[in-house]
Amino acid sequence: MKIGGGSAPMLTPRGWLLLYHGVQPGTVVGVYRTFYAYLNATDPSVVVEMDDTTPVLESRPELTEFLKELSYLTGVVFTTGVVEDGDDLIVASGEDDLACRITRIPKARFGL
Repeated sequence: MKIGGGSAPMLTPRGWLLLYHGVQPGTVVGVYRTFYAYLNATDPSVVVEMDDTTPVLESRPELTEFLKELSYLTGVVFTTGVVEDGDDLIVASGEDDLACRITRIPKARFGL
């Protein structure tokens, strides 16, 4: 699997929360999923925790089905931003390069 950027890191009590994408070969550009890692709060070059087995977000083809003739992409979710809202994180992402997506994820999913 290849990995790449995602949202800007967010400082939490556990360190810098980083949402990034992992790409698995499969389609024209691969299958993109969002995963997370924690970086040390004072030295972000140190990875404290990384979960690259259970995706935080996966593509939802039903969101762009009516636009499929506009793109050859499938299986792509690309996280671009994250903000806190009470007990949740609100995550912004792109879906198959055709639509924007907003997803509410409980902070507990990240151990917060």
